[in-house]
Amino acid sequence: MASKSKPKHVSRPAAKPAKQARKVASKPGKLTGPAKSKGGKASPSARKIKGTPSRTPVKHPQGKASKPSRGGKLPQAVNKIKPMVAQKPPVRPISGAVKALEVGIKLMYAEQYDKAIKCFQALITDFPDEVEIQASAKANIHACEKKMHDRGRTIIRSADDHYHVAVAFLNGGQLDSAMTHLQQALKMEPKGGHILYAIAAANALKGNKEQALSFLKQSIHHGPENRFHAAQDNDFAALVEEPGFRELLTTPGK
Repeated sequence: MASKSKPKHVSRPAAKPAKQARKVASKPGKLTGPAKSKGGKASPSARKIKGTPSRTPVKHPQGKASKPSRGGKLPQAVNKIKPMVAQKPPVRPISGAVKALEVGIKLMYAEQYDKAIKCFQALITDFPDEVEIQASAKANIHACEKKMHDRGRTIIRSADDHYHVAVAFLNGGQLDSAMTHLQQALKMEPKGGHILYAIAAANALKGNKEQALSFLKQSIHHGPENRFHAAQDNDFAALVEEPGFRELLTTPGK
Protein backbone atom coordinates (compact mmCIF):
# COMPACT_ATOMS: atom_id res chain seq x y z
CA MET A 1 0.00 0.00 0.00
CA ALA A 2 1.43 3.09 -1.08
CA SER A 3 2.27 5.42 1.61
CA LYS A 4 0.38 8.58 1.66
CA SER A 5 2.54 11.40 0.52
CA LYS A 6 2.35 14.48 2.52
CA PRO A 7 0.92 17.37 0.65
CA LYS A 8 3.42 19.68 -0.55
CA HIS A 9 3.65 22.89 1.30
CA VAL A 10 2.21 25.66 -0.81
CA SER A 11 3.67 28.94 -0.02
CA ARG A 12 1.18 31.74 0.25
CA PRO A 13 1.95 34.99 -1.34
CA ALA A 14 3.60 37.37 0.97
CA ALA A 15 1.39 39.93 2.53
CA LYS A 16 1.29 43.16 0.76
CA PRO A 17 3.43 45.75 2.40
CA ALA A 18 1.80 48.73 3.96
CA LYS A 19 0.91 51.43 1.63
CA GLN A 20 3.64 53.93 1.43
CA ALA A 21 3.07 57.48 0.56
CA ARG A 22 3.73 57.99 -3.05
CA LYS A 23 6.54 60.30 -3.72
CA VAL A 24 5.79 62.85 -6.30
CA ALA A 25 8.80 64.38 -7.81
CA SER A 26 8.06 68.02 -7.87
CA LYS A 27 8.98 69.70 -10.99
CA PRO A 28 10.80 72.99 -10.86
CA GLY A 29 8.42 75.84 -10.44
CA LYS A 30 5.49 73.73 -9.08
CA LEU A 31 4.16 73.75 -5.60
CA THR A 32 4.40 70.67 -3.34
CA GLY A 33 1.74 69.89 -0.84
CA PRO A 34 2.28 70.93 2.74
CA ALA A 35 3.87 68.35 5.03
CA LYS A 36 1.38 66.78 7.36
CA SER A 37 2.04 66.17 10.97
CA LYS A 38 1.01 63.09 12.85
CA GLY A 39 -2.35 64.61 13.66
CA GLY A 40 -3.11 65.12 9.94
CA LYS A 41 -2.72 68.87 10.11
CA ALA A 42 -0.61 70.82 7.75
CA SER A 43 2.67 71.94 9.10
CA PRO A 44 2.98 75.64 9.72
CA SER A 45 5.71 75.94 7.16
CA ALA A 46 4.60 77.85 4.06
CA ARG A 47 4.65 76.31 0.65
CA LYS A 48 7.94 76.57 -1.10
CA ILE A 49 8.58 77.10 -4.79
CA LYS A 50 11.33 74.89 -6.05
CA GLY A 51 13.63 76.01 -8.86
CA THR A 52 12.51 79.65 -8.68
CA PRO A 53 14.93 82.40 -7.67
CA SER A 54 14.16 84.79 -4.91
CA ARG A 55 11.80 87.64 -5.88
CA THR A 56 13.05 90.05 -3.30
CA PRO A 57 13.54 93.41 -5.10
CA VAL A 58 17.01 94.88 -4.92
CA LYS A 59 17.35 98.59 -4.69
CA HIS A 60 19.20 100.39 -7.44
CA PRO A 61 22.05 102.66 -6.36
CA GLN A 62 19.85 105.63 -7.31
CA GLY A 63 17.12 104.49 -4.92
CA LYS A 64 14.71 102.79 -7.34
CA ALA A 65 13.88 99.06 -7.06
CA SER A 66 14.79 97.06 -10.16
CA LYS A 67 13.23 93.78 -11.17
CA PRO A 68 15.45 90.70 -11.58
CA SER A 69 16.01 89.29 -15.04
CA ARG A 70 14.86 85.86 -16.15
CA GLY A 71 18.11 84.23 -15.10
CA GLY A 72 17.71 85.61 -11.63
CA LYS A 73 20.46 88.20 -12.08
CA LEU A 74 19.97 91.91 -11.79
CA PRO A 75 20.96 94.12 -14.66
CA GLN A 76 24.06 96.13 -14.00
CA ALA A 77 22.52 99.41 -15.11
CA VAL A 78 19.00 100.66 -15.57
CA ASN A 79 18.54 103.09 -18.43
CA LYS A 80 16.19 105.92 -17.77
CA ILE A 81 13.57 106.53 -20.42
CA LYS A 82 12.55 110.14 -20.58
CA PRO A 83 9.09 110.90 -21.90
CA MET A 84 9.03 112.55 -25.30
CA VAL A 85 7.63 116.05 -25.09
CA ALA A 86 6.53 117.75 -28.29
CA GLN A 87 8.30 121.05 -28.68
CA LYS A 88 6.99 123.97 -30.68
CA PRO A 89 9.19 125.01 -33.60
CA PRO A 90 11.01 128.27 -32.95
CA VAL A 91 9.36 131.32 -34.47
CA ARG A 92 11.60 132.73 -37.15
CA PRO A 93 11.83 136.50 -36.95
CA ILE A 94 11.11 138.56 -40.04
CA SER A 95 14.42 139.18 -41.74
CA GLY A 96 15.65 142.51 -43.03
CA ALA A 97 15.44 141.17 -46.57
CA VAL A 98 11.68 140.65 -46.25
CA LYS A 99 11.20 144.16 -44.88
CA ALA A 100 13.27 145.67 -47.72
CA LEU A 101 11.24 143.71 -50.26
CA GLU A 102 7.98 145.03 -48.77
CA VAL A 103 9.27 148.62 -48.95
CA GLY A 104 10.18 148.21 -52.62
CA ILE A 105 6.78 146.71 -53.46
CA LYS A 106 4.99 149.62 -51.76
CA LEU A 107 7.02 152.08 -53.85
CA MET A 108 6.18 150.12 -56.99
CA TYR A 109 2.44 150.21 -56.24
CA ALA A 110 2.75 153.95 -55.59
CA GLU A 111 4.18 154.21 -59.15
CA GLN A 112 7.50 155.46 -57.77
CA TYR A 113 9.34 153.10 -60.04
CA ASP A 114 12.72 154.81 -59.86
CA LYS A 115 12.85 154.59 -56.05
CA ALA A 116 11.52 151.03 -56.13
CA ILE A 117 14.31 149.94 -58.50
CA LYS A 118 16.94 151.44 -56.20
CA CYS A 119 15.40 149.66 -53.22
CA PHE A 120 15.41 146.29 -55.00
CA GLN A 121 18.99 146.75 -56.17
CA ALA A 122 20.13 147.55 -52.61
CA LEU A 123 18.32 144.43 -51.39
CA ILE A 124 20.19 142.24 -53.89
CA THR A 125 23.52 143.71 -52.77
CA ASP A 126 22.88 143.55 -49.01
CA PHE A 127 21.35 140.05 -48.85
CA PRO A 128 23.25 137.76 -51.24
CA ASP A 129 22.20 134.59 -49.37
CA GLU A 130 18.44 135.19 -49.72
CA VAL A 131 18.00 133.38 -53.03
CA GLU A 132 14.20 133.42 -53.21
CA ILE A 133 13.89 137.07 -52.17
CA GLN A 134 16.57 138.07 -54.65
CA ALA A 135 14.65 136.34 -57.43
CA SER A 136 11.52 138.28 -56.46
CA ALA A 137 13.47 141.55 -56.35
CA LYS A 138 14.89 140.96 -59.85
CA ALA A 139 11.42 140.20 -61.21
CA ASN A 140 10.08 143.41 -59.67
CA ILE A 141 12.95 145.41 -61.21
CA HIS A 142 11.98 144.15 -64.67
CA ALA A 143 8.33 145.01 -63.96
CA CYS A 144 9.27 148.57 -62.92
CA GLU A 145 11.43 149.08 -66.00
CA LYS A 146 8.59 147.90 -68.22
CA LYS A 147 6.17 150.30 -66.53
CA MET A 148 8.56 153.19 -67.06
CA HIS A 149 9.06 152.20 -70.69
CA ASP A 150 5.31 151.99 -71.30
CA ARG A 151 4.82 155.35 -69.63
CA GLY A 152 7.37 156.96 -71.98
CA ARG A 153 5.52 155.59 -75.01
CA THR A 154 2.18 156.99 -73.87
CA ILE A 155 0.70 159.44 -76.35
CA ILE A 156 0.55 162.84 -74.67
CA ARG A 157 -1.81 165.29 -76.25
CA SER A 158 -3.19 167.67 -73.63
CA ALA A 159 -1.84 169.79 -70.78
CA ASP A 160 -3.38 167.37 -68.30
CA ASP A 161 -1.55 164.48 -69.96
CA HIS A 162 1.76 166.29 -69.46
CA TYR A 163 0.77 167.20 -65.92
CA HIS A 164 -0.05 163.62 -64.86
CA VAL A 165 3.16 162.26 -66.36
CA ALA A 166 5.10 165.01 -64.58
CA VAL A 167 3.51 164.13 -61.23
CA ALA A 168 4.54 160.49 -61.72
CA PHE A 169 8.11 161.58 -62.37
CA LEU A 170 8.01 163.82 -59.29
CA ASN A 171 6.91 160.92 -57.13
CA GLY A 172 9.75 158.85 -58.57
CA GLY A 173 12.31 161.55 -57.81
CA GLN A 174 13.01 162.28 -61.49
CA LEU A 175 12.85 166.04 -61.20
CA ASP A 176 14.32 166.96 -64.60
CA SER A 177 11.89 164.76 -66.52
CA ALA A 178 9.04 166.13 -64.43
CA MET A 179 10.07 169.69 -65.16
CA THR A 180 10.14 169.03 -68.92
CA HIS A 181 6.52 167.86 -68.98
CA LEU A 182 5.40 170.66 -66.65
CA GLN A 183 6.83 173.27 -68.98
CA GLN A 184 4.98 171.65 -71.90
CA ALA A 185 1.78 171.68 -69.88
CA LEU A 186 2.26 175.35 -68.92
CA LYS A 187 2.59 176.31 -72.58
CA MET A 188 -0.75 174.68 -73.29
CA GLU A 189 -2.44 176.12 -70.16
CA PRO A 190 -0.58 179.23 -68.90
CA LYS A 191 -3.10 179.97 -66.14
CA GLY A 192 -3.34 176.45 -64.77
CA GLY A 193 -2.96 176.84 -61.02
CA HIS A 194 -2.24 173.14 -60.46
CA ILE A 195 0.51 173.23 -63.09
CA LEU A 196 2.12 176.31 -61.54
CA TYR A 197 1.92 174.68 -58.13
CA ALA A 198 3.72 171.56 -59.39
CA ILE A 199 6.44 173.70 -60.98
CA ALA A 200 6.91 175.51 -57.65
CA ALA A 201 7.22 172.17 -55.81
CA ALA A 202 9.75 170.85 -58.33
CA ASN A 203 11.90 173.97 -57.92
CA ALA A 204 11.69 173.73 -54.13
CA LEU A 205 12.90 170.13 -54.27
CA LYS A 206 15.77 171.14 -56.55
CA GLY A 207 16.77 173.94 -54.16
CA ASN A 208 15.71 176.83 -56.41
CA LYS A 209 14.05 178.86 -53.66
CA GLU A 210 13.42 182.10 -55.60
CA GLN A 211 11.82 180.33 -58.54
CA ALA A 212 9.81 178.15 -56.18
CA LEU A 213 8.39 181.24 -54.40
CA SER A 214 7.64 182.92 -57.73
CA PHE A 215 5.67 180.01 -59.18
CA LEU A 216 3.93 179.38 -55.86
CA LYS A 217 2.75 183.00 -55.79
CA GLN A 218 1.30 182.63 -59.31
CA SER A 219 -0.38 179.34 -58.42
CA ILE A 220 -2.05 180.94 -55.37
CA HIS A 221 -3.20 183.83 -57.55
CA HIS A 222 -4.98 181.45 -59.95
CA GLY A 223 -6.03 179.00 -57.26
CA PRO A 224 -6.31 180.39 -53.69
CA GLU A 225 -6.73 176.88 -52.26
CA ASN A 226 -3.06 176.21 -53.14
CA ARG A 227 -2.10 178.35 -50.11
CA PHE A 228 -3.47 175.70 -47.76
CA HIS A 229 -1.98 172.85 -49.78
CA ALA A 230 1.48 174.39 -49.59
CA ALA A 231 1.24 174.78 -45.80
CA GLN A 232 0.94 170.98 -45.46
CA ASP A 233 3.15 169.89 -48.35
CA ASN A 234 6.56 168.43 -47.44
CA ASP A 235 7.88 169.37 -50.88
CA PHE A 236 8.19 172.95 -49.57
CA ALA A 237 10.16 172.00 -46.45
CA ALA A 238 13.19 173.93 -47.76
CA LEU A 239 11.10 177.15 -47.78
CA VAL A 240 9.73 177.00 -44.24
CA GLU A 241 12.32 179.44 -42.88
CA GLU A 242 11.90 181.87 -45.79
CA PRO A 243 9.96 185.08 -44.93
CA GLY A 244 8.45 185.19 -48.42
CA PHE A 245 6.99 181.70 -47.94
CA ARG A 246 5.31 182.71 -44.67
CA GLU A 247 3.79 185.76 -46.33
CA LEU A 248 2.34 183.60 -49.10
CA LEU A 249 0.75 181.30 -46.55
CA THR A 250 -0.85 184.17 -44.64
CA THR A 251 -4.44 184.76 -45.63
CA PRO A 252 -5.01 188.39 -46.84
CA GLY A 253 -6.81 190.60 -44.31
CA LYS A 254 -5.40 188.81 -41.24
